[in-house]
Amino acid sequence: MRKVCSLVVILICNVFALWQACLGLMQLFGLRSSNNVRYVLTGSFDNPGPYGGALAILMAVTVTYVVRCSRTSGRGGFMYWVSIISSLLCFIILPATMSRAAWFSLGVAMLLFGLSEYDLLSWSKHNKVRAAVICLFLLIVSAGVFLIKKDSALGRLHIWHMEVRAIIKNPWTGTGKGTILGTYGKTQAEYFAAEPRNATIVRIAGCPEYAFNEYLKVGVERGLPRMLCAVVLSILILVALLRFLPPAAYGFCALIVFSFFSYPLSAIRIETEAEKQWKSIRYMSNLELYNDFIEELELLYEDLHSNYRYLYDLGYALHKIGDYERSNKILVEGSKISSDPMFHNILGKNHMASGKYDLAEKEFLLSHHMVPSRIYPLFLLMTLKISISQNVEAIEVGEKVIRMNVNERNSSMVEMRNQCKHKLDSLKNVLCSGV
Repeated sequence: MRKVCSLVVILICNVFALWQACLGLMQLFGLRSSNNVRYVLTGSFDNPGPYGGALAILMAVTVTYVVRCSRTSGRGGFMYWVSIISSLLCFIILPATMSRAAWFSLGVAMLLFGLSEYDLLSWSKHNKVRAAVICLFLLIVSAGVFLIKKDSALGRLHIWHMEVRAIIKNPWTGTGKGTILGTYGKTQAEYFAAEPRNATIVRIAGCPEYAFNEYLKVGVERGLPRMLCAVVLSILILVALLRFLPPAAYGFCALIVFSFFSYPLSAIRIETEAEKQWKSIRYMSNLELYNDFIEELELLYEDLHSNYRYLYDLGYALHKIGDYERSNKILVEGSKISSDPMFHNILGKNHMASGKYDLAEKEFLLSHHMVPSRIYPLFLLMTLKISISQNVEAIEVGEKVIRMNVNERNSSMVEMRNQCKHKLDSLKNVLCSGV
């Protein structure tokens, strides 16, 4: 029975691996478009990160099966050759995903395989020089992998830092299911508002769409006890699989390691009919058909109220027609489940249009602290200060904008900074002429 279960697992993994590898190859050679315009290949996923993770998990199963068969009488069978083919195809595609988390996860799974089935510890004791050379080589490779996308790696560490801070603030019960991103945004805003931070941290801080750590996500939403339970349960399952279904165990090992660096569980999404309908009508916003857009969006609220992108579309459309009260209600709802500061920018514009200038200023400052490298919140704050004749404060905000680093390839940021500079010069001239 155990052997049958093992073969079923191997067959499923091979079928899925061949499918994903073929998709990746077609996308890589331009025979098929990826699911994300920003990336060349994503397989059947929306992002190359989870795609790389899936390939690593599948390879951990198929490669270990091939090696185990090579040591027994299983060499030469149908499943053996299929596993070789799928492993090779995945091996070709995996580097192109640029997912360091996937590479590392596969490496850990292979290390566990070596320790449990080849007694690497005993080998290293009898081959100390070779073991030392291998360790040094791995350290050099690890450093190189880190430097490939240094800011991305530092950004990942910063995300974990914010999530740990959020867990410390609500250690026992968490903040509730689905609140990870909203909690992250609030925590990051508090962090940057508390005191000046290192310029590198300011530059790499953003508004992530995922937790990038499934365990910390559980900790933030459900509390520390449930996070520890998730970790312990993962280890127990791994131990059980090592005993009964070894090839599957190494795949599971890759999964639990990848879950520490990425979001494999969050990436498993099935698009609903409501989501398809929402995406099919988004063109109305570009055509500024906001009343029709709102009418269609409100029909989907019951199904999509937990989708922050949908809530932003609805809140923004209500803002454009001047229904500020309803817009605020929707935007506040969305800000609880998203780390995107744009919710607060539009909330601030709603308050500004309603004459609630103190509330508008709070929203713009909150947006600025959520992602302090962005110019737009300060641009809005400067505009607010000018509109209520607080010229001295407007100059202070404008000078802060001028000092900010701007990506010259981002035309909108460059244009916004130029506008701020023009307004700043005008304000200074007014003050000078007044003196």
